Amino acid sequence: MSYSETVSFKRRLAWLAVAAAALILVVAWRLFTVQVLSHQRYLSQAANAHSRKTTVAASRGEIFIRDGDKKTPLALNQTLKTLYADPSQVKDKAAAAKALAGVTGQPEAGYVKALQKPGDYTVLGRSLNREVAERVMALKLTGIGLSNQPQRVYPEGTLAAQVLGFVNADGQGQYGLEGYLNQELVGTPGLLRAKTDTRGNPIATADNFIKPAVNGTGYVLTLDRNIQAQAEKYLKEGVERVRAKSGSVVIVDPSNGAVKAMANFPTYDPNAYSQVRDYGLFSNAVVSDQFEPGSGFKIFTMAAGLATGKVKPDTTFEDTGSVEVDGRTIRNAANHRYGRQNMTDVIQKSLNTGVVFILKSLGGDPANINLTGKRVLHEYITKRFGFGLATGIEQAGEVAGAVNRPTNANGNNVNYANITFGQGVSVSMIQMATATAAIANGGKLYQPHLIDEVITPDGTSKPVTPKLVNGNVVTPEVARQLTDMMVQVVEKGSGYQTRIPGYKVAGKTGTAQIPRADGKGYEDKKNIGSFVGFAPAENPRFVMMVRINEPQTSGFAESTTVPVFGDIARWLLHYYKVEPQ
Repeated sequence: MSYSETVSFKRRLAWLAVAAAALILVVAWRLFTVQVLSHQRYLSQAANAHSRKTTVAASRGEIFIRDGDKKTPLALNQTLKTLYADPSQVKDKAAAAKALAGVTGQPEAGYVKALQKPGDYTVLGRSLNREVAERVMALKLTGIGLSNQPQRVYPEGTLAAQVLGFVNADGQGQYGLEGYLNQELVGTPGLLRAKTDTRGNPIATADNFIKPAVNGTGYVLTLDRNIQAQAEKYLKEGVERVRAKSGSVVIVDPSNGAVKAMANFPTYDPNAYSQVRDYGLFSNAVVSDQFEPGSGFKIFTMAAGLATGKVKPDTTFEDTGSVEVDGRTIRNAANHRYGRQNMTDVIQKSLNTGVVFILKSLGGDPANINLTGKRVLHEYITKRFGFGLATGIEQAGEVAGAVNRPTNANGNNVNYANITFGQGVSVSMIQMATATAAIANGGKLYQPHLIDEVITPDGTSKPVTPKLVNGNVVTPEVARQLTDMMVQVVEKGSGYQTRIPGYKVAGKTGTAQIPRADGKGYEDKKNIGSFVGFAPAENPRFVMMVRINEPQTSGFAESTTVPVFGDIARWLLHYYKVEPQ
């Protein structure tokens, strides 16, 4: 080998050594980067490849009703299965989709689309029964799993359906208590991160991380199961008897505002809510419908007159059958005229002219309506009895009603004259029952409520304390005077079909016209019949209001609505074991 060849060879060796050293340095640097600098990132990737995050559903709070000394379930949970996937773990998405479709009967294309979503969790299906769930698990598909899914069931069917509402397919409460208390009922889901094998199946290990689910709050209602069932029975019979469009009943304990029954007809089964086509059936008309109450409102006008001392039970006026107010003529029902009448006669005979006389007297001028009188009436029916304000009862969709202010253009003299006998004012049934309870109990206004006990997630039961809104709506003496007047409605007036031998029943009928949708006058040959009252009059166990909408038979509330009140009242007195006097 010549000198030049030797030098060339040595140079090539040197370059080869440099290249080898460089390669060694690159490999060393790569190993250093992977094992030291990027250790946590790759460790996390490895962990993610063999772990799965899933949510752990919370159990929705259950709802119970009183049945004597027992608590009977109205809303319970049953466990079905939710089918989910971690798309990043599903290698052959088309094959997985085809296999799932063959088991569940659902469209294959839907699974393909869901498995192509980014992220590590997607829901493929809900409400799988046990048989289908077992067939899915038998497929042993990597990245596919099942989790428990509580489903709401209503073991009493249609009982108190509008009070309850329902839970939709997405687990959200709709209408009634389910809607109003959804946040409290639903609870808080937990989170599970489970180690998995190479097929993506969870492995039981102490390294699993779990954030426990917090179950929802449960409730025991003030409703009495037996009273609720009887109220629904008699209401249905009454609505069908007069071929009415619909009807409602509410029964309240006047001593504390607890609602014992709240019924509507027609009704529905919350277990089959998806089959309902008339969504109006979902609303609880007792709290969500506002209407003109008609003559039942006269007792609150009378309350203002008696409480202010402007009239007494024996105060008289001359009933000519009609009265002129700013060019408008207001008449008694059926154009009756009775001559000299006292205030008890005004309630017993339901004289429109009589309550207009009270409005004038509130302003200090028995011959004219003035702003002072309107302000006094407004103060009593709103700030004292609570009309125009939502009661706060635990129901979704409660309406506040409407009472025109006396200083507004709509609150003119004619409007306020109409308000005295329940036209030109909007109320709800729960407001009417609550306000009447304040008369029945001697002058205390309680907030109506449906919750008797709260069951915390740990199972502790806490009673709910009734809320006294106003302890002096009227004095006990005024309440007694109003009660005596309402007794005369039953003994001598339009409430005669609620007479019960051995008992005094206090009540007031109301037949109101229905305003036209365009706001121009009232519908022809359509009315709302109502009756609100309590018994026994001297020591009331219950306050009840019955409302019948658009009966197809002729007659006022005394023939369409009062019989329903009478049927339920007779049953209630027997149920409460109230001895006749």
